[in-house]
Amino acid sequence: MLDLIQSQLSFSRHVKEPPSFRGEVSDTVDLNEWIDIMRDYIKRNNLRKENQAEEIMVHLRGKARDVVKFGIRNSDIDIVHNPDAIFSILRKHFEAAPCSPLPLADFYTTLPRPDEDAYEYWLRLNRAVDVAAERLKEQGKVLDYPGTEVTRMFIRHCPCKELAITFRSKTIDAWSVREVHNILNEYHSETSLSSAARNAVPAKIPVNRTEVELSTAALSPTSDVQQSKSVEASALERVMNLLEKVLLKESTNKEPSRRSKPSVSLPRIKGLNDLPCTVCSSPDHSGLTHCRDKKLCFQCHSPDHSRLGCPERVKSPSSHGLGN
Repeated sequence: MLDLIQSQLSFSRHVKEPPSFRGEVSDTVDLNEWIDIMRDYIKRNNLRKENQAEEIMVHLRGKARDVVKFGIRNSDIDIVHNPDAIFSILRKHFEAAPCSPLPLADFYTTLPRPDEDAYEYWLRLNRAVDVAAERLKEQGKVLDYPGTEVTRMFIRHCPCKELAITFRSKTIDAWSVREVHNILNEYHSETSLSSAARNAVPAKIPVNRTEVELSTAALSPTSDVQQSKSVEASALERVMNLLEKVLLKESTNKEPSRRSKPSVSLPRIKGLNDLPCTVCSSPDHSGLTHCRDKKLCFQCHSPDHSRLGCPERVKSPSSHGLGN
């Protein structure tokens, strides 16, 4: 027990003390950086929740401390049970970019920027949902399914037409955050490879300048059309590959359908359908009808088995007529 306490004390001494925050130009870090440092410090020191507010207040100075102190005094905020409320008060007064009092409103207005890459938009959405979750936590609330919210937002506002087609292969709620992330990783890798191939420096080959200029002038319209078709074909191929991977994954997750047992073809019994009956010689019905009504074997007319297990058929399978 003594060794454990000593190791904890030794660990605590090695945790760097956070800087003080005043809310002034002289601060060495901005508010968001200071909050991250403070949270990391609290986590590393394993501070209990009821002691966290006091530790945060110790590292506030000047105007920042007054804002929090008077904000708590003139409201019903309980910083002992909700120490993150201190960060919320500080953000309202000292954050550089103003934020909405409704954290999810900021997240739902995170739309693609002009010419923004799909992967960059995905990263920005994930950062936005992290911020929203932190702000809700400061208000004593919880964001239940952040991954689901990010997935829905991305599919609704996907800036890439090729990926948008891929995501139409099933309903928006059927996509998981892992599936979307995997597709984006593959798409990002393919795009990076294509970009690297296009930017590769071609080998210098000595040619006649006059001939090159003439051939380029004559073939430039055709080459532009061919290049456009090549780009469209490449884009379509990427979409088809992504769709194929999605559909293949779905098919492997489903249970394989049960295969039906192969039917056994038995040889036809000569005269079984003829009149009179081959069993009782009645002119009113055939031997087939007689055996069906009495539940007899079609082969030997015995009641204790079917034709499939008839001993007569097993003994001499080729002694009867041609197949039925």
